[in-house]
Amino acid sequence: MTHPDQGPDRRSVLRWAAAGAGLSLLPASYAFGEAMSLEQRVGQMLLLGFIGSTVDTGGADQIAGHLASGRIGGVLFLRHNVRSREGVEGLTARFREIDPTAWMAVDQEGGLVQRLSRDLGYTAIPRALIVAQSDSVEQAKAVYSEAADEFVAAGFDLNLAPVADLNDPENAVIGVHGRSYGNDGETVAAYAAAFIEAYDEAGVVCAIKHFPGHGHSRGDSHAGFVDITDTWSEAELDPFRRLINAGEAQLIMGGHLTNRHLDPTGVPITFSAPVIEDLLRGQMGYTGAVMTDDLDMGAIHENYSQREAVLRSIEAGNDIIMLSNSAAPDPQLPQRVLGWVSEAITEGRLTEARIDQSVARIAALRAVSG
Repeated sequence: MTHPDQGPDRRSVLRWAAAGAGLSLLPASYAFGEAMSLEQRVGQMLLLGFIGSTVDTGGADQIAGHLASGRIGGVLFLRHNVRSREGVEGLTARFREIDPTAWMAVDQEGGLVQRLSRDLGYTAIPRALIVAQSDSVEQAKAVYSEAADEFVAAGFDLNLAPVADLNDPENAVIGVHGRSYGNDGETVAAYAAAFIEAYDEAGVVCAIKHFPGHGHSRGDSHAGFVDITDTWSEAELDPFRRLINAGEAQLIMGGHLTNRHLDPTGVPITFSAPVIEDLLRGQMGYTGAVMTDDLDMGAIHENYSQREAVLRSIEAGNDIIMLSNSAAPDPQLPQRVLGWVSEAITEGRLTEARIDQSVARIAALRAVSG
């Protein structure tokens, strides 16, 4: 039973989403339910990071408070949060005890990007390119099934992976580190699907990244804007399209990339309705949830205020807003986000219907993972 101050339980979220959005993906047994407050609905959209790597840190206490009050929908773990197996598993256990339905999210691709690492006692996962070169798709799924079991045992249920970008050895972010499965859409989609299916069978949701394709970029969005206008081609959409058409895509993460061929205004994909709503949802037929990459990354926080970043992300069609809250940690960040959204609704910049749309997609995502 969820404590009244904790926010709605999973069934309440699903019932509300079905009533408010008429979402056909939800089981018919979920009858119409009471609407959540605006704070609870906005909270569902927030995936929040924190400072600390053990259960007794101030950052962990802040997250615990936000979860207990229903102000966030999930917790983001970065490298600095994962310093010991005891620490990370203690944190996920603490947070899950407060809200069993909250996302526990971390990057666990394999290779360089494996937060639950061999150094902490977890099984090493080969980098994507090595997997595709040395293993069949069936063998790859077996590798990822073992990794998924460890992932769940550690308390996580949202993997910020796999990479569906095409491989380019000269790319300093993806290619150099072997994070892509190959340079053609068929190969990338096949191995990414094996990854997703292995985790899905363990009850984990995977976020496919970095739409519309980061593989041929020349720059790192952790540090600043990455303009892919002159290096991107439509072939980079192919892995995403294949995964969508195969029913493997439940959650897609956009990149902090600019592409004037797709959006002549030059805004990052994160803020681009022409890319998220028109291209991804309209032309490519994607109906699942979309999440931002971390809005604290250099490409965003050096060019936009946090308020503007959050509001633009929602306007563009993102459903899950990821904030590591690490550049300038703010213990009141969820409350501030609620204030920004409330003001935007009052001003007519956003509508509650737009928030309801995201909550419905998130509810469907939770139903799939549950």
